Amino acid sequence: MDFYDWMLALHLLAAFATASALMLFSVQVVTGRRMTTLAETRTLFRLAPVATPLVIAGPILLLVLGIILAIDADEYQLWDAWIVAAIVLWAVFAFVGQRTGKYYTAVQEVAESGDASAEAEVLARLRAPAGVRLHWASVGLFVLLLLDMIFKPGA
Repeated sequence: MDFYDWMLALHLLAAFATASALMLFSVQVVTGRRMTTLAETRTLFRLAPVATPLVIAGPILLLVLGIILAIDADEYQLWDAWIVAAIVLWAVFAFVGQRTGKYYTAVQEVAESGDASAEAEVLARLRAPAGVRLHWASVGLFVLLLLDMIFKPGA
C-alpha cells in the first residue's frame, strides 16, 4: 500500500467514526424525547463521553485527510467543484454540529446540577424542536457530504 491508500483508509475510518457518533447522538435525541424522569435523562447522557470524542476528531480528520488526498491525487485538484462543495458542506456541518453540541451540553448540565426543580426544564428541553432540528440538520449535512464524496459531481 502506498501513501494515498493509507490516507484514503484513514479518511474512510474518520467518516465511520463521524457516522458512529451521529448514530449515538441520534439514539440520544430520539430516546430523550421519550424520557419521563430526571434519573432516566442522566442515564441517557452517559452516551456523550463515548460519542463526543468521535464527533470532534472524526470531522477534523475528515477535512485534513481529504485535503491531503486532494493534493496527493493527480486526477483531482483542490479547487475542483465537488471538493470545494465538500469543504463548504464540512464547514456548515461543523457549525451546526457545534450549535447542537452546545444545546445538549446545556441540557446535560442542568440535568446533572442536582436541582430537584430541574426535571421539568430538562424534559422540556429534550422535547423541544430546536435541539431536534439542529441534530437532524447535522445528520442531513453529513449525508450530503457523503453523497458528494461518493458521486463527485463535476469530476
